Amino acid sequence: MNKAIKWGVIGCGNIAQKFVKDLQYVNNSQLYAIASTNKERREFFSDIYNPKKVYKTYESLVQDENVDIVYVATTHNFHYKNTLLCLEANKPVLCEKPICINAKELKHLIGAAKKRKVFLMEALWTRFLPAVKHLITEIENGIIGKPKLIKADFGIMKPPTKGSRFYEKKLGAGALLDLGVYTINFSNFIFGKSPISVSGFAKLTTQNVDEYSAYNLKYESGQIAQLLSSVSFKTPHTAKIYGEKGEIVVHDFYHPKRYTVFFFNGKKITIDKPFPGFGYQYEAVEAQECLLKQKTESTIFSLNDSLKVLTIMDTLRKEWGITYPNDL
Repeated sequence: MNKAIKWGVIGCGNIAQKFVKDLQYVNNSQLYAIASTNKERREFFSDIYNPKKVYKTYESLVQDENVDIVYVATTHNFHYKNTLLCLEANKPVLCEKPICINAKELKHLIGAAKKRKVFLMEALWTRFLPAVKHLITEIENGIIGKPKLIKADFGIMKPPTKGSRFYEKKLGAGALLDLGVYTINFSNFIFGKSPISVSGFAKLTTQNVDEYSAYNLKYESGQIAQLLSSVSFKTPHTAKIYGEKGEIVVHDFYHPKRYTVFFFNGKKITIDKPFPGFGYQYEAVEAQECLLKQKTESTIFSLNDSLKVLTIMDTLRKEWGITYPNDL
């Protein structure tokens, strides 16, 4: 197909900039329109990336008949509202992670998407990266036998400044929603299923969101994941997978370009899967392929996959006593 897929972007922050830069690596794609309620960000984004259309309101963008699909890149608390706006205008959506604050919101979006037969996918870019896709295939083929235990951490150091999306409750802040979503998804990818029980601990801020948290997931057949996320201290961003025949170490597991397999017999192999740019192009490719095949969701990363992870995070938040305005 020679016709370019025309992308609309809602929200003009840092993540949107990275996504738009990576569209250069996606065949038959075009940044067509952007929308932001922030004048300064809107003008800055427009000057650099030169979209065909610039809108002051999200409503105007979704009413543009030339927009083929919308990338939602607003803060967590607005994902549900902005995605629903798109779906009700019959616009396919690729929404940044977490796709919603809670499972209830996502169930409503899934219903809206199915009712209108419109494509919807969470932008969990990790699942589509070459190294991760190759790793999952090798795990399924038994490279280390049955995987038994996963350890994964994702900690960053952000100052608790007023209005920070990492600390501001009304923005859907907290380590679990922003970073833990990667560790939980990764665990589910590797084990190929959702856990049967979850539990954990969290250090809460004065706004009652998790500054850092640790949680265990137990799967069928005794498989276990030990996971950690933080917005107040850095960690290596490493995932380790222990199996019957060896251990796999994945550095920068949420966007890896390589991983190493250490076999218990002393052998070691490193798999390199480099890519240009930031790596957001692969989720865009999947979304475009789904549109061209008239699919309403991805079979690689389904809406049910997203729903399972939100359900896990809902359970942990309930255990810790964390609620958001979106929960009410």
